[in-house]
Amino acid sequence: MATTADAAKYLMEIIDIAKRIDASLTERARIATDRDKEVARINAASQGLRDYLDRVFGERRELHQSFFARLDRAIEGSDPDTVQACVAGIVEVMKHSPLNDIVELRSVWADPRAVIEI
Repeated sequence: MATTADAAKYLMEIIDIAKRIDASLTERARIATDRDKEVARINAASQGLRDYLDRVFGERRELHQSFFARLDRAIEGSDPDTVQACVAGIVEVMKHSPLNDIVELRSVWADPRAVIEI
């Protein structure tokens, strides 16, 4: 038969377990919130990179098309100076990757104090 002291002890155990469950649920909520924030950061970074690459490669695509169109016209017109200039331009564009600035981009993303507008 349980005594009053036993009942008090059981009650305290139940309260202790309830507190641990509450703390666990609170921690899980915090972890979920942190996860959601990080997922949002990843999504923003992904979108920013996609926008950057779309813009840079889009500009390069237009530049390439322009160079090759001029090259075709120069070849058709037997214009060796323009052929040489177009080839030199194409080579120069190919030397410069749009990802050359990735080191700077990585350092900005790594800085938690950085303010990035997308």
